[in-house]
Order: sequence, then C-alpha cells, then structure tokens
Amino acid sequence: MRKLLTARLDLIPVDDGNARNLWRVLQQPNLREYQDIPRVAVEEFERQVRTRPSRFGPGAIGRFEWLIRERQTCADVGWVSVRINDRTRDHAELGYSLLTTARRKGYAREALRALIDEIFAATELGELHACTVPENLSSRHVLENLGFVETRLLHGGALVRNRRVDIILYVFTRAQQLEAIRSGQRVVG
Repeated sequence: MRKLLTARLDLIPVDDGNARNLWRVLQQPNLREYQDIPRVAVEEFERQVRTRPSRFGPGAIGRFEWLIRERQTCADVGWVSVRINDRTRDHAELGYSLLTTARRKGYAREALRALIDEIFAATELGELHACTVPENLSSRHVLENLGFVETRLLHGGALVRNRRVDIILYVFTRAQQLEAIRSGQRVVG
C-alpha cells in the first residue's frame, strides 16, 4: 500500500504504526449513524490491523484502509477502505466515512476518486461495489457523482446499531474507468 495524494488530502495507509489514529477517528460521533462500525478496544483494533495484508496489488485479498488527512491542518478527518473477498476476487467493496466537521467539502469524492484510481491501477479487479442506506442522501450523491450506478435494493442487507436495514448496492466497473480515461474525463496519476 502506498500513500495517495489529492489536491487537499493525504490518504495514509493504515498499519500497526498508525492504527490508533484510525481507532480514534472511529470513536467520533455520527460515524455509526448509517453503518455498523464495531466497538472494540484500541488494543484489539491494533491486533486486527497487524493481521491484515500489507501488499496491495494483483491477487491481493483482505481489508485495506487509508486515513484521510487534511493536508493544510494535518487533521485526520475520516477513512476509506477496500475489501477484497477471497471467494469473489473479481470485485471489491469500498467503504468510507468522514467526521461531521469534514463533510460537505467534497472530501469524500476526492478521497474515493484517488482510491478508485489506485485500485484499478494496482489490481486486476473488474468492478467496485459500494453500499449505503437509502436515507444517506449525501453518500448516494457522492457515489452517483463518481459514476457508480445504483443496481439494486437489498432488503435487510446490513446491520446498523444492531438492527437490520435496507441498503442500496452501487457498482462502478473497470470499463467505466477506462472509458472516462479514454474520453479525457479522467486523468490517472
């Protein structure tokens, strides 16, 4: 995994040296409003991070996370992740969240754009999935703005605060990425 840079953000790979920083971000209010973020002690979280793979590239499986850091303030304001399942290696699931103070600034789109570029450059994945609850209009807007296509509603597809909730599955394909690059809408690098 490598550090990813955007115009305003540094996406810093999470490893055992900075896992505590991500753990602190995950403890902030409102992050559990629309997603299930497990509550574990910091020591357990650091242990979990140590067991994750560190190599991100073709054939990689597991969970990979990056802290989102505002470059100007050096503040950690959220995270992005990609999870590649060992059973379905043709696609991966994206995750992301921002602290309340960092929302509505375009950071989610900026960070996800960098992550999408990195995923398609570094892996052979064919498509990316992202899920959100229907009520999370901001997240839906971010995904649609990036070119993700709403594919279906999964009734009871996730647990949020220990209750089953519906989620919407969004998909973005390598073909979409290549078409955007070919047409000049996207420049990778």
